[in-house]
Amino acid sequence: MANYFISGVWKDNNDNITHVLLHTVNDDNSFLYGVKTTELIAINLIKQRNTIKTITWGYPDWQIGASVTYVNNNNREYLRTVANATVKDNLDNSINMKAIK
Repeated sequence: MANYFISGVWKDNNDNITHVLLHTVNDDNSFLYGVKTTELIAINLIKQRNTIKTITWGYPDWQIGASVTYVNNNNREYLRTVANATVKDNLDNSINMKAIK
């Protein structure tokens, strides 16, 4: 069970995630509208022991993917999926929100 789902990402010109489309999870993994949220806020939710998972559209339903965590590299924290997850569970497979108008 997750507290939040991520269904999309926004990236900067260096291909780093800046924002995510974050959905609050209701009972039985249902969710409503997502909210554009900074990467830092998502990382802070994880630090507060919330569970975040990816979701991808799998026609005809949403598929729950990998758990999301964060790593620290050169004094910068980054979101990433948990190691050993399948490629389709990677945040790179989330919708690229920059392309949606």
